[in-house]
Order: sequence, then C-alpha cells, then structure tokens
Amino acid sequence: MSATENKEQRIVVETYSEELYSVSGNPAMVLVHKFGERQNAYNRNMETRMQAVQSVCRRFQGEINNLQEENESLRAELSIEKNRNRDLFDRMATEIKKMQSEINRLRLSCQLNSNAADRMKAVCDKLEESGFDPSEKAVKNS
Repeated sequence: MSATENKEQRIVVETYSEELYSVSGNPAMVLVHKFGERQNAYNRNMETRMQAVQSVCRRFQGEINNLQEENESLRAELSIEKNRNRDLFDRMATEIKKMQSEINRLRLSCQLNSNAADRMKAVCDKLEESGFDPSEKAVKNS
C-alpha cells in the first residue's frame, strides 16, 4: 500500500480532528471531543479488522489461484490419460478380434479333424467286420 493510499485511509479513519479541540475554547466542545475520540478509536478498530479480512481474502485468492492451476493441470493429465486409454482399448479390441478369429479357426479345425477321425473309425470298423486284418496284409507284403 503506498503512502498516498495509507494517508487517504487515515483521513477516512480519523473522522474527528483533535486539533479542533485545542483551538476551541467552547465548553460544549468537550462532549464533541470525547465523542470524536471514541469515534476515531472505533474507526481504527474497524480499519484493523478490515485489514485482517483483506489479508484473509488475499490468502484465499492465492489458494483459489493455486487450486485453479492444479485443476487445469489435472484436466490436461486426465485428457492425456483418456486418449491413452482409448488407444489401449482400441488395440485390445483389435487383439480380441484376432484371437476370436483364431479360436474360430481352431474350433473349425478340431471339428473337421473330429469328423475325419469319426469317418476313419467307421471305415476301420467296416473293414474289421468284413474280415480285413491289416497285420496279415503287412506280413503277406513283406
């Protein structure tokens, strides 16, 4: 606070000029003087309280500014994290689709192999019913 501002505030605070009492010789001025002194004391008290309130307001404003900066920083980090998560989820979805395709391919392959094994078993069973013995045939060919 500059000296000019301080002086202006003191003028407002000191509403009664005690110099008037010393200049005046009027007995009624005694009551005015006492009232003026009390008014000035009250004004000084209010000024002190106002300065305390202003100090708290400045501190709160500083804290608000710090919190706003932190909030902006957290918003920026959140935005980065959201984009990163979106990319990760997109990659995961692509990998899951690939895995699902591979699972479907393996399932089909197993099913086809199972069907082929069932057909082979049926052929072997028919051959056995007809009296074909693969071990005899191998012995005769050697």
